Amino acid sequence: MHSIPLKERIAQALWRLNSQKDKLEHMSTRLQQRDKEMFQRCIGAQLSKDNAHAALYANECAEIRKMAHLTMSSELALERVILRLQTIEEFGDVMAQLAPVIGVVRETRGRIAGVIPEVAGELGEVNEMLSDMSLETGQIQDQGVDMQVSSSEARKVLEESSAIASQQMKERFPELPLPEAHASATEVRVPVAVTAGGEEEIPGLPSVPLEQRLFDYIRSHNGELTINSCASDLTVSPDDVRRSLQKLKDDGKVVTD
Repeated sequence: MHSIPLKERIAQALWRLNSQKDKLEHMSTRLQQRDKEMFQRCIGAQLSKDNAHAALYANECAEIRKMAHLTMSSELALERVILRLQTIEEFGDVMAQLAPVIGVVRETRGRIAGVIPEVAGELGEVNEMLSDMSLETGQIQDQGVDMQVSSSEARKVLEESSAIASQQMKERFPELPLPEAHASATEVRVPVAVTAGGEEEIPGLPSVPLEQRLFDYIRSHNGELTINSCASDLTVSPDDVRRSLQKLKDDGKVVTD
C-alpha cells in the first residue's frame, strides 16, 4: 500500500501536468512571435523582389508552424487530461477511469519527445505515477484489453486536439502569400543550347519581339533558363516565356533536353 493517499497523489500529478501545460503554452507564444518575425521578413523580401530570401523565410515559417501545431495540440491534450483528473479528484473512485488518461499522457510524451525533451521527461514520470495509481486501485485487470482501450481513446483525444489546434493555427497564423517564391525555390533550371541558326539573328531596334529578347536572355545566362526569373526580368508572364521558348525550338534556334 502506498504511504501517500491517492487523492494527494492525484493532486501532485495535476500540479505537474499544469506545469507542463504552462510550458507548452509559453512555447506556443514564443513560436507565434518567431513566426511573426519571419513572416514580416518574408513580406519585406517579396516586396524587394528578393525571391530567394522570401522563399527562405517562408520555409522557416513552415517549420515553425509544424512545431507550433504539435505544441498546441499537445497542450490541448494535456488540458483534457487535467480536466479528467480534476473530476477523479473531486468524485473519487466512482469516476476513476485512469486508463484513457494514461494513454493520452503516454502518446503525448511520445509525440513531443524529439521536440521538447524536458516536457516529455516530466510526462514520463507523471505517466508512471498514474500507472501506479491505476494498479493500486485495481483498475488494470486485463492489461492487454486495457491497453487496447487506452490506446483507442487516447488516439481519439489526440485526433480531436489536433483538429482544434489546426483551426487555431488558421486563426493565429496568417497565410503565407508566396506562391512565386515557392515555385522559384523548387524550379529546375532548363539547359538551353543555342544553335548556329539562332546566333545569326540580329535584334530589332525599337520594338524587339519577345522571342528575340528571350533568345538574348538565354545567351546572356550561359544557356540556363529559369522560367519565373526570366519572366520577372523580361516583365512578361511565365506562360509567355514558355510559348516563346517553344517558338524558338520550333524555329530551330534553341534545343532543350
